[in-house]
Amino acid sequence: MSRYLRQIFILGTLAIVWELLARLGIWPQLLFPTVTDILSALVEELASGEIASRTWYSLSLIATGLGLAIITSFLASSLAMLWGPWADGLQTVMAVLHPLPSIAILPILLLWFGAGAHSIIILIAFSAFWPLTASILGGLCSVPRTQIEVGCNLGLTGLRLVSQVMLPAALPAIISGLRVGWARAWQASVAAEMVFGASGSEGGLGWFLYKQRYFLEVPKVFAGMLVIVFIGLLIENILFNLLERHTIARWGMSIR
Repeated sequence: MSRYLRQIFILGTLAIVWELLARLGIWPQLLFPTVTDILSALVEELASGEIASRTWYSLSLIATGLGLAIITSFLASSLAMLWGPWADGLQTVMAVLHPLPSIAILPILLLWFGAGAHSIIILIAFSAFWPLTASILGGLCSVPRTQIEVGCNLGLTGLRLVSQVMLPAALPAIISGLRVGWARAWQASVAAEMVFGASGSEGGLGWFLYKQRYFLEVPKVFAGMLVIVFIGLLIENILFNLLERHTIARWGMSIR
């Protein structure tokens, strides 16, 4: 059985179990809707166009914030490999800020930048930067010394050595960091809108979930969550798997 069929089988099994539990009436249907009610709510919201526009808004913020995090993480990690004092400072700052929940800094961002897209983008970048940097830096530090010496013998130094030798060798760790950063970006975006309403009167899927919860439209809440799950599966099975297949699997760096 292929990986995709296994995923479909697992999701189908979970849906059947959910439907059976909902129809047993253990919990009120208002709080535990059936799968058919959730799918009906999803179709209704797709037909109205609201959930599509909310999804696009969330994805645009996540793409911007995650893009900033990727660029700054690569720059910070590359500089850490070239300059010892910067590496020490980066490790110290990571020890302080990495364990800090990103949602904890949102009140400060709201005071500084106001409610809206800017605060959410900065929060997303903050959330994704630390796991990305930890993965990139850990991957770069684990590159075998022999590979670095070969690069030096070929005349590579500085950023050329990092980009042409160390980054490709650290790619498995980098892809793992991208996965974590992508997940953190979603969590930050949805949490910001749900907890603080940071997007104002308009927003993405987090605002959609917040609004539907407020009106006790529970099937629509689960419909919004279903969209997030679907997007996560889509990115995992298309983007990340494609990236792995054309890089680390092709180069023999993965056992998958």
